[in-house]
Amino acid sequence: MIQRIGEIANKSFMKVDILNGVRTAQKFFYEKDIECFPAYEDGKLVGLVTKKELVAAHPNRIIIDVMSRKYKCVDYNTYVWKVREIFDLNKDINVIFVEENNDIIGFVTNTTLRIELGKHIDLLTGLYKKEYMVYNAYNLIKSGQDMAIIFIDLNNFGYIDKKYGHINGDRILKDIAEILKENTPLEAYLCRYAGDEFAILTPYCISDSKELAEEIINSINKFEFPNNIPVSASIGITGCRFNNKKTANIQKLINQLVNVSSLASTKAKKNNCSIIIENMDIA
Repeated sequence: MIQRIGEIANKSFMKVDILNGVRTAQKFFYEKDIECFPAYEDGKLVGLVTKKELVAAHPNRIIIDVMSRKYKCVDYNTYVWKVREIFDLNKDINVIFVEENNDIIGFVTNTTLRIELGKHIDLLTGLYKKEYMVYNAYNLIKSGQDMAIIFIDLNNFGYIDKKYGHINGDRILKDIAEILKENTPLEAYLCRYAGDEFAILTPYCISDSKELAEEIINSINKFEFPNNIPVSASIGITGCRFNNKKTANIQKLINQLVNVSSLASTKAKKNNCSIIIENMDIA
């Protein structure tokens, strides 16, 4: 499930007028633990005051003297990954107000958002979890671009874990993650899907994605894993270009993509080959 920003918005705020005194805001900050003050002029949002401004402000000043105009607003239903992109593109902004029906219902900061997104990072490999891929697949489908999923499944990993121990197994997963990071282009999206399974979402056609998959297989085959443990992978690929007539249920389409590419990797493993491509029927 892709998380929406309204679900994590901080509700500890108080609306103020630009002519209100700073002393009052400081009182609520210290006594009521109010962390953010959206500032209004004639009913229109024009600025904000946070701890940073309040601590340095003289209590006899008014809000307009100390407020910042460095903020943005997003709708309650905006995905958290999109909000991260807004912060990344606006380095001078640390607060984004969350609106529902054009009314502010909370706020997020750059710091708190990154802490929240940290929950979507796999601690062992440092890769994002599958939600990251799902979000970007949603965007690619909406934009009508080519897209494909490269599903990577390690061969006999359970046997490796049992024979060489979990310490070596974890080391191999970390090494595979590094190999994948080195081979994943900037415009593609890599995640640890589950266990010994990884996935790369690409904005490419299937043939171009196959070339990338071949590079990954070659890199894995050349890599010297700990204790000379033999490591190999099976890859399944599927994808296509979606148009507006085919995107009534985008989540269903994404699930189909993942399922078909995953089954293709299993088929490759059973047939003792590195890569299998499966075309997906979206009718």
